[in-house]
Amino acid sequence: MKQTHGFTLVELVVVISLTGIVIAVATPRFANGDIFETRGDAGLLSSTLRYAQKTAIAQRRQVFVITDTAAQPQTVKLCFVSDPNCPLAQAVINPETDGPYVMTLSRNVSVNPSNNSLGFNGLGQAVPNVAANYVVTNQKNNAQTFTVNIEADTGYIR
Repeated sequence: MKQTHGFTLVELVVVISLTGIVIAVATPRFANGDIFETRGDAGLLSSTLRYAQKTAIAQRRQVFVITDTAAQPQTVKLCFVSDPNCPLAQAVINPETDGPYVMTLSRNVSVNPSNNSLGFNGLGQAVPNVAANYVVTNQKNNAQTFTVNIEADTGYIR
């Protein structure tokens, strides 16, 4: 009697079908984009704060970071005055668009500033001279948070 090696066609079809079902169920758990939205917006916020600080140093005047938490999606504006409405004549210009500097957060992401009137002076120090932080949270999954901190005396952003 001759021995054959290998698998039957039925065995192969069953294994491929089961593998497909496992992949279809497991993939959404690994490919969840919420953490990427939250991390990305925290990075953009950190960059926006650094841009505000560098603009204050370059212009030798105060630049304020204004967070509009009532808007959906939330926005972060840079302005030369601490007015929440930020008149167009006082807005910091975005070099990419030549318009007012406005960062719009992702739809599911919110930011909670400890000081909504945070600014930077011409030396790059935080105004008022107190530590501040911005907590970036994903509204779908509140466990996904990132914190951007600003140190008091130096204005160092981390």
